[in-house]
Amino acid sequence: MLGIKHHQGVYFLEVLVVLVIIAILCLMSIPAFTTFLQTQRLTATTENLYYALQEARSEAIKRNTTVYVVFTSGSSWCYGSNPSSICTCSNASSCTLGTTTANLSQQISLSATGLTNNAVQFESVRGAAGSSSLITFTLNGQTTSMSVSITGLGNMKICSSSVSGFPTCP
Repeated sequence: MLGIKHHQGVYFLEVLVVLVIIAILCLMSIPAFTTFLQTQRLTATTENLYYALQEARSEAIKRNTTVYVVFTSGSSWCYGSNPSSICTCSNASSCTLGTTTANLSQQISLSATGLTNNAVQFESVRGAAGSSSLITFTLNGQTTSMSVSITGLGNMKICSSSVSGFPTCP
């Protein structure tokens, strides 16, 4: 058995090959992870609006007064709710039930259809909204969007044609 040498341990070249393979796999997963994070931010923003609208509807019934949720659309969007009168969501103190403004780092824009005076109006008796509305958040530069659909009776649902797990918007 002279002349036969047994190798123990790992060669540097083997370690280098494994590290290169790991680096390639990590680089390939970055776009998918970025898309995942953007979709999660969009979902969270839409769910926050949904809960704010539910709260405004509940406050209208509880206070026995009309509650308005006012929207400013675009990439520097905001929304705020106020009992009895329309407020300006860009001035946080004018909306006594709260405001939410765009976090510009999230790169999400807001658009709305079916609003009167840029507001959803929840009535005091049953929380009816009077008319149907669709508030939509869209990732800037993309077609990925999610919406909150509000019926005239004040019922709401989150919907999306581009994010899985949600019903398609009307």
